[in-house]
Amino acid sequence: MTDPVRRYLDGEVELESVPPSQRAEAVAWGRLLDAFRRELPGGSAPPWLEQRVMAEIRVLPAPGRLRRAMEWVLQPRPLRISPLMAGAAVAVVLALLLAPPFGGGGPGMPSVREAVILVQFSLEAPGARSVAVGGDFDAWAGSHALSDADGDGVWTGRIPVSPGVHSYMFLIDGSDWVTDPGAERYADDGFGNRNAVLAIATPAT
Repeated sequence: MTDPVRRYLDGEVELESVPPSQRAEAVAWGRLLDAFRRELPGGSAPPWLEQRVMAEIRVLPAPGRLRRAMEWVLQPRPLRISPLMAGAAVAVVLALLLAPPFGGGGPGMPSVREAVILVQFSLEAPGARSVAVGGDFDAWAGSHALSDADGDGVWTGRIPVSPGVHSYMFLIDGSDWVTDPGAERYADDGFGNRNAVLAIATPAT
């Protein structure tokens, strides 16, 4: 007699707490014990009772392979994880959560999976210490720096921009926003200034 069956017969647990593969045994034991409690004085059981119960259990149909497999899968088991393995798992989860999205870049940098066009920007600004381009493609951060390699006051640079219609301006010395005088289109920015407008077509595939 298994411990779950014994606990059921002693009234410590309900039948649902007995593993499914042992419930038929528990029911058989319970049925015979109830019969002998009614018939025998004092409810004492004869020594041959266990043999009779086991005989009844042996003629019960055995559970099929699928049922045995499901019982094995559903049976709860303790899971032991070493502190080293737990720490490694936590580190992996944190790395996945904190890593930037695949193909992503810094502010204004399009994903490597997006189509981008290198656009040549140019501004004549003699005396400027630095010139950058900012627009809706980099959340107006002015993160794309131009260069004046020969010192003639003409600042140029090729900036990756995704296809679409974009507004932009030049940022001089990190503080002064200047509209591109050579832009083909302009749009009011709502603050009394004009943004240059750039339209970029999607490249043919």
